[in-house]
Amino acid sequence: MNPFLWILGSPPDGYKPGLETFWPILVEGALVSVALALIGCWLVVRGLSLLGDALAHSVLPGIVIGFLIGKSLQSAWILVGATAMGMAAAVLVQAVRDNSRVKEDASLGIVFTTLFAIGVVLINLFAGQTDLDPGCVLYGQVEYFIRTPEKIIPMACILGGILLLMVLFFRQLLISTFDPLLARSMGIPATFIHYTIMAVLSLTTVASFEAVGAILAVALLVTPGATARLWTDRMKRMLLLAALHALLATTIGYWLSHPSILNTSASGAISSAGFGLFLVSWLVAPKRGLLSQYRVRRRLRRTMAEENLVKTVHELTSPSPATAANPSSEPQGTETSMPAQVPTSVASARVRELLQMPSFDFEAALRGVISRGWARAGKGQITLTPAGHRRAQLLASAHELWEQYLRQEVGLADDHLHDPAEWVEHFLDESRIEELKASLIKQAPG
Repeated sequence: MNPFLWILGSPPDGYKPGLETFWPILVEGALVSVALALIGCWLVVRGLSLLGDALAHSVLPGIVIGFLIGKSLQSAWILVGATAMGMAAAVLVQAVRDNSRVKEDASLGIVFTTLFAIGVVLINLFAGQTDLDPGCVLYGQVEYFIRTPEKIIPMACILGGILLLMVLFFRQLLISTFDPLLARSMGIPATFIHYTIMAVLSLTTVASFEAVGAILAVALLVTPGATARLWTDRMKRMLLLAALHALLATTIGYWLSHPSILNTSASGAISSAGFGLFLVSWLVAPKRGLLSQYRVRRRLRRTMAEENLVKTVHELTSPSPATAANPSSEPQGTETSMPAQVPTSVASARVRELLQMPSFDFEAALRGVISRGWARAGKGQITLTPAGHRRAQLLASAHELWEQYLRQEVGLADDHLHDPAEWVEHFLDESRIEELKASLIKQAPG
């Protein structure tokens, strides 16, 4: 059957006519994905992404205890027990971290593996003869909701509760996430908010087990927030982008799971589609994408090569100490700051040999300095313009000041000064040079 007709309402192959088709499953998957994405954004910015994985393993004892109390797999006690156990796991992780020398990552490993093991023991002792399907808990079965669409309602209520909490307490959530000390000074209960997030996380994770499973719930918890973080630094935009990512991943993944395409688990296809969206974002995001970072690094390397070329030519054509003076106090944009004599030229082959640059890179750097108006070239010779000399003098001043800073403030030996100064000189403009100079004068003894 054509998957596009399936989306438009035709029943999927293998399902009886009259049952709801694509939309109940898509709605349930969207509700789960968006709910996990929204709560996951707060975990990503708090640096607690792995906590979702820990809770997904830790709730197993709560599921078993809830089943033993309610005597039914449909009992609400399972949700209550699992949520309570998730909260207990979060409290234990915090307690181990705060009251021992164990770091947070180690405390996560200790708590969730122990609770998961306890859950396995409880199953073997008390629930070994019952139909507790571990496959459903681990891998999920979102297709099940085509037969029981009424189960969409609990997940819709959870998502509605998450949205309501975020609308009512967004300011408190934001401040306590990024600056807990400021939150406490303003009277915002940062600790209470932290455990509230943990409670909502536990409830959402457990409620999503039947739809996407514990393993895939963790992926949906982290991937949308991580993807959105690549595109923006604003929390509201991050939440919107994460929700959009969740909706797209659910739609694309469930469509790909159609028998005529991949014929695979809808839950796995949804998570795989989410990862695919993350890869695309990682590649093309404007600031944090690989392509953007490559362009920035390439531009930086080109600028550094051009400035090194200008500096080398300046040193060869102006060997007297007077030309190395700091030009920051001289009038900019005029030629009166240059020495009276006409600058001499230097062979381009000699400059390339000193810089130890490949011919292709050297030619590109030479074209760059010419386009910037720093130099002229002809007949195998390079001549700096007044602007080129001023740029070289600025680099020399930055180099000298940074060496002085490292010697005076950091205490580096003289033979350790040149290499870091050779790098930092390219990042110091005139304003920063003046600030550095004033700081050094202020800190100078006597």
